[in-house]
Amino acid sequence: MMNEAALITPEPWLMKTNLTSCYQQTLSDQLSQPTRQATFVGAILAFVFIFFGLIGNFILITTILSVKKLRSHIINIFIVSLQFNDLLNIGFNQFFVGLSYANRGWLGGCIICKLVTYFSTICMGCLLWHHCLIAIHRLIVVVYPSLLRRMSIRTYIIVSLVITRILPILCCIPSFLTDSIAYSSQALRCSMYNKFQIYINITILILLPNVIIIFCFVGIFFHVLRATHVSGRRNNTRVSTSHSLRREIRITKMFAVLFTLFFLGYHPYGFVRAYDKRRQLHPDIYVLLTLLYCISICASPLVYGIMNNQLLNESMRVVFNCWRCQKIDNYKKSSHRRFKKNVKKSSILTNGINNVNCNRVNPPITVPMHTSTSRSLKNETNSITILDTSHV
Repeated sequence: MMNEAALITPEPWLMKTNLTSCYQQTLSDQLSQPTRQATFVGAILAFVFIFFGLIGNFILITTILSVKKLRSHIINIFIVSLQFNDLLNIGFNQFFVGLSYANRGWLGGCIICKLVTYFSTICMGCLLWHHCLIAIHRLIVVVYPSLLRRMSIRTYIIVSLVITRILPILCCIPSFLTDSIAYSSQALRCSMYNKFQIYINITILILLPNVIIIFCFVGIFFHVLRATHVSGRRNNTRVSTSHSLRREIRITKMFAVLFTLFFLGYHPYGFVRAYDKRRQLHPDIYVLLTLLYCISICASPLVYGIMNNQLLNESMRVVFNCWRCQKIDNYKKSSHRRFKKNVKKSSILTNGINNVNCNRVNPPITVPMHTSTSRSLKNETNSITILDTSHV
């Protein structure tokens, strides 16, 4: 009996340990996920900014491509390429991030999770290298304008845009070759865990373009200071030169604000992910940092509208023309319907009038029976009397 008791007693103990381990695992999973309040607020704010970001980027791209005087400038072509990258990032990557916050878990499956990770890395690299390209272009235009005149503009644009697209794709090759993407319960989406890939992302996709951008803006700043100092000492400067310089300074300030907005929106998330290797921070911090990144991307059309009056006026004109064209189309459709209805009514009326006229011209011969019989009797009597008189 003692041996039987010794054999039976471990079974409930094993069951109890299994239950406690499962409970601890579920408890740890719940603790590693963001809270319900954070994901609820994050989902609402994410979808609000995604909606306005998509509309703003679409209006901005449509305005530049539809207005000839805007698309003739090189900088506006770079803006279209940059906003197209933001449009893809907002419509695909940030949309699935908002869905994960709304569901408190990933919804797209394993393949979509990996695709979002790749696209996020590529879009982030393209965005930073586009800012780097724009900063280099501003440096050439402001500091070395003669160099731009000697270059082939078409070749310059094509080579610049190809480099900004191909370089981030090439940097993702290590993660393509190795299966180094896994689901993160803190961020509620997949992330890369390959150290070599993380090193490439930090050095080539983040640090290198940031250094080039800062160097270009510092060079522009010192050139503007020197130009203003020289123009202050010389009173015989041309008005057109000072006007063009002020215009280039305004454009450079606009892109400096855009870069600062992206720098403050994205880099805290990257720094926190690099610092929190043991996942000791609260998951709600990742929700906040992701929202900052989403806001920094979606707010770029607003910055263009505030700091560039030409883009703002042309965008308002395009929107007004679209609304007016839609209103005219609706009016034409309604007037066409009314015209068809009136034509149908008039055709019915004309057919009725024609039938009435035909009836008046050729009335139907309807003779009553009693009149016809009386007429026949009269004819018979007349014929009889005529015969009688002739006989007499």
